[in-house]
Amino acid sequence: MIFETLSVKHLAMLLQFESENKAWFESMLPPREDYFYRDLGIKMHIYDAIINMQLGTHYSGVLIVNEQIVARANLKDITGQTNTAAVGYRVAKNSIGKGYASFCLNELISIAAQHYAVNKLEALVLDNNPASKAVLLKCGFKAQSHKDNYMTINGHTLGVTHFLRAPI
Repeated sequence: MIFETLSVKHLAMLLQFESENKAWFESMLPPREDYFYRDLGIKMHIYDAIINMQLGTHYSGVLIVNEQIVARANLKDITGQTNTAAVGYRVAKNSIGKGYASFCLNELISIAAQHYAVNKLEALVLDNNPASKAVLLKCGFKAQSHKDNYMTINGHTLGVTHFLRAPI
């Protein structure tokens, strides 16, 4: 098991990961555009991530097991002025329950502190994802607030919980 910074070398693996888990992810999150699930779409996504990493506003990583991506994790909205960032992650359907989300989140916590001087991490979790809430709590995040009627996915209106870990 290895956690790596996303790069163009991951193109084929990332396309496979996203394509194989499209229905799974879209059962819990808003869908991506159709073009995303093509070589050019993934390539554009990776280059966008690289640019944002070079700007210091984002970090994107992938977890690889047996030469396949089983999870990906991101730091978004890295803000030096307030030393904050938002975390996000997704795990392949056939890899849930193996501790990969916790592993990725702990990697993000370490990267945020060591490379970006972040001391406060935030996360938003929709009501349809209790596993993600459990991972955040396990990794030291605390629920701060809840908002009803945050978004509608597949005809279901969902609320969202805001989580915070500070200091990290």
